[in-house]
Amino acid sequence: MIIGERARRYPLPCNQRLSSELYAIAGQACFFTVRAAHSLTPFSDSARARCAVNCLLEQRRKSRCRLEVYCVMPDHIHLVVTPMHDGASSLQYVDRFKGWSSHLLRQAGWTGALWQPRSYDHMLRSDESLVQIAEYILHNPVRTGLCVRPEDYPWSGIPEPLQDTGHVSSPGDVS
Repeated sequence: MIIGERARRYPLPCNQRLSSELYAIAGQACFFTVRAAHSLTPFSDSARARCAVNCLLEQRRKSRCRLEVYCVMPDHIHLVVTPMHDGASSLQYVDRFKGWSSHLLRQAGWTGALWQPRSYDHMLRSDESLVQIAEYILHNPVRTGLCVRPEDYPWSGIPEPLQDTGHVSSPGDVS
């Protein structure tokens, strides 16, 4: 069988999502990259970048997840999210973040799509270091020439952990 013929018969799966249950395991960190739609750079504007950071931070309690580290780049966002309880979902965190940030930026005058429909994600394995992934994320603005040192970039960080009060926001709670 010729390789091209085999590829036509058995195409490789592309852009498949893992089972949603895997995103809802307490303590299972997931590294996400969320890209802006159409190769746009909405977060080169400081007000929009600030809005994205605020949305990321607000989503922690609503989604019952820890935001371990984040970096808002001009055209994408890197973040690591960890559910705090079984049933809380890092995937839902990202979906709610995308929805809420789109809503707020539309109110501020953004038109058209803000995000690509899908995001890249990678479940951290037990042998992977969250510290190394955080360093990779925080050094992204340095690698792209946006700053000299990671601590000079205003749209990235490692947030203080939330104290888990047991409060679970209702789906309609967007405050």
